[in-house]
Amino acid sequence: MSGSPHERATLDSVAAITGVSKATVSKVLNDRPGVSEATRRRVREAMRELRYAPTTGRPDAETSRPRSVVALFDTLANLYALRMMDGLVAQAQEDGVEIVPLVTSPLSPGPGRPLEPERVRDLHRRGHAGLLAVTTQLSRELIGVCSELGFPVLAIDPVDALDQSVVSVGSNTWGGGVQATEHLLALGHRRIGFVGGSAAHAGLRERRAGYRAALEAAGVAEDPALVSEEGMGVAGEPALRMLALPDPPTAFFVSSDPGALMVVREVVRSGRRVPDDVSVVGYDDTYASLPAPAQLTSVHTPLAQIGQVAVTTLLRMGQGIPPVANHVQLSTSLVVRETTAPPGRRS
Repeated sequence: MSGSPHERATLDSVAAITGVSKATVSKVLNDRPGVSEATRRRVREAMRELRYAPTTGRPDAETSRPRSVVALFDTLANLYALRMMDGLVAQAQEDGVEIVPLVTSPLSPGPGRPLEPERVRDLHRRGHAGLLAVTTQLSRELIGVCSELGFPVLAIDPVDALDQSVVSVGSNTWGGGVQATEHLLALGHRRIGFVGGSAAHAGLRERRAGYRAALEAAGVAEDPALVSEEGMGVAGEPALRMLALPDPPTAFFVSSDPGALMVVREVVRSGRRVPDDVSVVGYDDTYASLPAPAQLTSVHTPLAQIGQVAVTTLLRMGQGIPPVANHVQLSTSLVVRETTAPPGRRS
């Protein structure tokens, strides 16, 4: 295979000779994923034969523009992650890039393994536009490597306190805690349990702080016996313990929708009804579409909008455009459905 000595080889001519698309040739040229090794060898051989050389001076828009963003998840085994992924993909398609998921603990609902700094170096070598870390921890070492490489990194709903230099996009979780608790207070509840908290998780600390602030504003003292910080995945057991108290709660604010469904189950198993005897509010509004005996009242987190802002911000960072603010928090809203009512509604 050979080209005319009077014609400069182009991506189109390499694609025509190898029988692949121009986009595939571009991926091989920029060492990006999505191409088999056999195809890579064939394309590289064609480039050598045609003496292809990338243009200098004005970059070719097809080859110089970042084509992919890495989205780092601990797991995709929950609706929160899938809804967030949906928002990321929607904005990426609009911006003409791909979302490449990187899952540290696939098929597992638990915390993921820390991402190794060398893996970040590999992602950078492959030409990705940057890293979106979705509710997963970022070590100081990893952040340092990203800074050293000039590889943009952005945290979505970070689980821990970050270096102030790290850009983040999330929601106002303190405000969400206030909204959930104020709703229950307005219905007349005064014994309100908080379940699914964790002092080690930034977002859950903020939800608890919002719960406490709303109680204080209403002149209701927080009862330690009605607060559980055993983790987001532990909701049913502490709720059951609270229901066994001499003065049990008439309502629960739960830090997640899955946890709220666990609480609903335990309330029903205890012989009570939701919301006639006990009201329940969840968080994130990710499970509203699931069939259930009662549709869950929940704090709506704007996951799609968070994903959109995150992708756009990261791409702009890659172009050298600083974010409007290092820490962006979008507003939450309460969606009232069928699991909340005034206390003592049983006829």
